[in-house]
Amino acid sequence: MRWDPYILLKGNEVNDLWKRFNDDDLRRVLFILGKGFDVRMNLGLESLCQEAPNVNLVVSIVDFTEGKNSASLKYGTLVEENHNQFQSLINGKTVKDHSLNTWKGKGRKKRRVGDRNASELFQSITELEGYTDIVVDISSLPRGIYFSLVGKLLTLISQIEGKSTPIPNLMILTAENAAIDSKVLEHGIDEDLHFQFGFGGGIETESLSLPKIWLPILGEKKALHFDKANQFIKPDEICPILPFPSKNPRRADDIFAEHYELFSDVLRIEPQNLMYVPEQNPFEVYRKLMDTIKNYQESLSRLNGCKAVISAFSSKLLSIGALLTAFEAKSISDLHVGILNVDSQGYKIDDLPEVKLLKNQSELFVIWLTGMPYN
Repeated sequence: MRWDPYILLKGNEVNDLWKRFNDDDLRRVLFILGKGFDVRMNLGLESLCQEAPNVNLVVSIVDFTEGKNSASLKYGTLVEENHNQFQSLINGKTVKDHSLNTWKGKGRKKRRVGDRNASELFQSITELEGYTDIVVDISSLPRGIYFSLVGKLLTLISQIEGKSTPIPNLMILTAENAAIDSKVLEHGIDEDLHFQFGFGGGIETESLSLPKIWLPILGEKKALHFDKANQFIKPDEICPILPFPSKNPRRADDIFAEHYELFSDVLRIEPQNLMYVPEQNPFEVYRKLMDTIKNYQESLSRLNGCKAVISAFSSKLLSIGALLTAFEAKSISDLHVGILNVDSQGYKIDDLPEVKLLKNQSELFVIWLTGMPYN
């Protein structure tokens, strides 16, 4: 497996990494983040600037436009507060602005293109030359954007693996806080679904009529998303994935209870199909998904294998496990693995004062994907 062993840093380990950045004059860091309303937007950049004030840093900020009907627009004040703090943090640093439209067309012709546009933010490996480290902070980026963005960066970097060109350290950074995630509610869901750009897995175009296995990673208050995806995929087998162990020992039970009627009475999911992954380890999600898909592929070999669809209705940290699985599956000829996200029309914050208080309880994680540890 590509990421076995793996490097996952959290808390003070992240701060220690930034300190090493500060002591290395040869480092040139590209830091990518999203401009949004999430109170955690600047936590990663703030940590880096505090621990490595002298690092050679280029900051790339992605301003994504959700459309005039987005429920998130009412949090413009939060966006402004975050951006003001951002400006104070990057004083004297090189900043590159990227505008990204998430929608195209009007009326019935309106369609979501944020994932496709995100994959075009970087066109070639030459745009990454000279950077020793690329940090993608997904704390304030929508899933549809950072999946395609990270997927494109992995693809570009894979082009120079095995060559004499230095391989940059690619890291995903996120400020994890399950309590905040449960209070940032997705408002309205897309009617027209499609597989994530760059992660279709050949499922829609594959002519073979293969059994479809669906592996949804579950989180709170996603029953509507789950039902919508189920109707689109029409899977032959469903293997729900729940977070356990977790900081809240009852979290997996609560999520299961929320979906119980749908699982038991409507879909009749077998208890043995339920799977569990640690709440704070995307690499363990990746391992579980890869093992499960390969086992199904082998078991169904007489039917020419299967198609696997992964959906992430969970935290950003766990969703990275889905991304890594689908990316690795691209290099395995007989695997058909796609990602189906159910995007929302916007977001609604439940109890904003409480969310602001919870901000400082967030924990930074670095998911290290390429570069020095794997050379």
